[in-house]
Amino acid sequence: MKQAQFYISLIVPCACGLLASIASAAPLALPQTCSGYDAAFAPSKRADSLHGFKVDDLWQACGTVWTAVSVSRNAANWQKLQITGLPTDYLGEGVVFSGGTTRLVSGYVGPALDVSLSLHGQSQVVTLPLTQEGHLDSRLLQQRDTGTSATVLKVYDQSGHGNHLLATTGKEVVHVGEVKVGQDEALSWGEANGPGGFVLPSSMKVSANNFFFGTIGGFSSSNSGHAAYPVPLLLGQGGAGHELKVYFGGYQLDGFVHVSDPFNPYQILNLVVNNTNSVFSIWSHKTTYSVQSGNTQTAGHTQQSAAFLQGGYIGYNADGGQWFEQGPNTGLWTGIVLANAVDSAHRIQMFRASAALHMQQTPQSKSAVVTIGDSRTEGYLVADGQNWPWLMQQKGQYQSYNFAVSGATSRHMLAMLPAAKTIAAQSDKHIAIVFGGFNDHLPQNKISYTETVHNLAQIVDTLQKMSYYVILVSESQTDPVLRQQLVDALSHGSLHPNVVVDPFSQGMPLFDLHNTTYWHNDFTHPTAAGQVELANFLWPSVSEILQQERP
Repeated sequence: MKQAQFYISLIVPCACGLLASIASAAPLALPQTCSGYDAAFAPSKRADSLHGFKVDDLWQACGTVWTAVSVSRNAANWQKLQITGLPTDYLGEGVVFSGGTTRLVSGYVGPALDVSLSLHGQSQVVTLPLTQEGHLDSRLLQQRDTGTSATVLKVYDQSGHGNHLLATTGKEVVHVGEVKVGQDEALSWGEANGPGGFVLPSSMKVSANNFFFGTIGGFSSSNSGHAAYPVPLLLGQGGAGHELKVYFGGYQLDGFVHVSDPFNPYQILNLVVNNTNSVFSIWSHKTTYSVQSGNTQTAGHTQQSAAFLQGGYIGYNADGGQWFEQGPNTGLWTGIVLANAVDSAHRIQMFRASAALHMQQTPQSKSAVVTIGDSRTEGYLVADGQNWPWLMQQKGQYQSYNFAVSGATSRHMLAMLPAAKTIAAQSDKHIAIVFGGFNDHLPQNKISYTETVHNLAQIVDTLQKMSYYVILVSESQTDPVLRQQLVDALSHGSLHPNVVVDPFSQGMPLFDLHNTTYWHNDFTHPTAAGQVELANFLWPSVSEILQQERP
């Protein structure tokens, strides 16, 4: 039986060595540090099916985008795309809304957002335009009072139809100026923000069997514990019987994308949303839903009886009552697009390609990091999605999937394994970080310590059988009994991850639960600063594995 390594990771201030590691394990994605020689970073013939690439996959490097025409073994053919427009340009005249923190429609000049912010102690509503270069003019955001947030009240429609998105009354929770995706400010949700989002105008309608919805940016989580809660989209009016909902996870916390409509109210798709900078989209075409995150695509089925879907919500469903209001969206978006009657898959492919180019996305990355856990990883009490998995992914280049959900027990964590298997099948090198078990011993759950350790061991074993390199995070000082139980299981060999890391040991910043810089006063959940410490602590272990040449 393989002995786990147990050590305290050192904090490394930079993400070094990635270029060398990626070069040795080509054709993985390359950082955006080019010297004007695009050809050196172009996909080779080895970027083939053996390495998990498929026809129509995109590859972006150094300001050039390629698409896979064929992926025969050692003979892949990638075609350079000529991209002359912005993302929304390629969707045709059916676009009914396009907006965000960056220019998405060529030639658009005008406002981007209305926001409420505090300047010199006074609450003000201001309009933020786009700069000449097409990015959000963030000067006022930078001048807002320290410790305050800028709340988004309106997202202007760049398509010219006037279908502006308005914040849900009483649920104005979307911020801007807290998170960047790439070089652009993001519209950001977060656990601490509470549920809320935007209302689609009731006058806006799309064909039920031919619409396109796409977001550009990231997500802070791939999972949700509230199946009725649509993340990120609801089309149609609540109670009319013709709604379409898109959400992640479900009652089982499975981590998959779900689509709900009158034909199939609980359709689970074999797709996990990518947390990294990418395009997430759903295209309803006749009887098929095509759902895509980055280069990963799957299909669902529909027999919508309605001719069209009118109005709806983005990031929030106000029609469903209290049950629907239990969780926030996890979007960190720079762009939102809704179109009616998109007539070809080629248009959508070019939308994705243009987004990859202008937003510096790298959909070709084949290394994956999966996190399985509870609220401490999901980001409970932390605003705007800045949990440690999101913070850590800014340090390197890989596909990130955060399955952690607030309240999850080790039994729930077992339910996340099928989604992890899906990720393993589409990635080259894959790493899993497991951190949980604390919720098992809350009064309402009544799970024994013996079962907790057994479940964690089963999670580790199953992940390793999927070829994951498994990092186990030790339990915090919040639960000293579980902490000791894990130490005992490791010493006895009943628990054998590849590596164990302990950010909570004596002498480390996260050791003292009474240190309010790093811990909330519940002595359980890390603060924003604590999340940064976790990201810095765990990154060296992840970086080391990413740099290892695959056998």
